[in-house]
Amino acid sequence: MEPLTAVVIILAVLVALLFAAGAGLYRRVRELELATYNGVGVRFAGAAAGPEAQANGLAVPGATTMVIKVNRRCPICDDVLLAAAGMAADLPSDLSFTVLSDDPGFDKSLPGSIRVIKDPAIWRAASVPYSPALLVVDENGVVVFTAPVGSGEALTEIVERAVANRKGVKL
Repeated sequence: MEPLTAVVIILAVLVALLFAAGAGLYRRVRELELATYNGVGVRFAGAAAGPEAQANGLAVPGATTMVIKVNRRCPICDDVLLAAAGMAADLPSDLSFTVLSDDPGFDKSLPGSIRVIKDPAIWRAASVPYSPALLVVDENGVVVFTAPVGSGEALTEIVERAVANRKGVKL
């Protein structure tokens, strides 16, 4: 076999491997994009049956609720909850935090202005594929935004951007 033939064969194999890796990467990016939008448009208020009826407690009439969905096996949720506790007092009156936990024994120390819902059924009804997560629920009980919050800084950034956008300031 000539060296040129061997180089062409090796390059063809490398191109095939790069193509396969690119296709796998594209699939993962699409999955993450779909996961980010999962849950938007779900209605949590009104006359509903099934899981939606169980989740009526997430909506607050006349206000927007930022629901922080945590679970009992979350190693970074304490950082996210500390950030929420620090921001709770500075929120406008029509914005509030609610912590949604799947642990009936949830006992984290949080300010009184943060509602805590400890119901596994409601936790399952808020179907986003990641935890901790931030769900923004409007006054009508419709999820208008979801995002994973992997740190207290990420939560702070999202909430500050939301507050600024409500005031008409673009960040």
